[in-house]
Amino acid sequence: MSFDDVVQVLDETKVVAVVTTKADGQPIATPIWSMVIDGVPYVRSVNGAGAWWYRHVRAGRPVAFALGDGSIAERDRAAALELPRAQVATTYVPVDDEVQARIDEELRRKYSGSPESVDMMLSDDARACTLRVEAAR
Repeated sequence: MSFDDVVQVLDETKVVAVVTTKADGQPIATPIWSMVIDGVPYVRSVNGAGAWWYRHVRAGRPVAFALGDGSIAERDRAAALELPRAQVATTYVPVDDEVQARIDEELRRKYSGSPESVDMMLSDDARACTLRVEAAR
């Protein structure tokens, strides 16, 4: 699986499953939203810096995305772990980065059917927890 496969899933899938690792080394899948701007994927933590998946990623633990419909993780996290997945790297995106406004626009477009949830993703706390997804190093 290539990084292009990851970009395609993050672009075309409404809910993706990010797979992080617990302190004991066990993987865990979490359903989140993703946005792709000019071929570059991004994710945000709707729950801000307190979300444990976000803390895992920022702490440098391994991170991957399931290559399939991540909404399965909303119902069954274990089943989401059975999907093929690809390791990725992430880079923090500062709040004042000009791409933030484009991410906001893409959130409004891609998730127009969930305006209350979009509003939460546009909050200062969520914007401060934006990550660019990159090929694994």
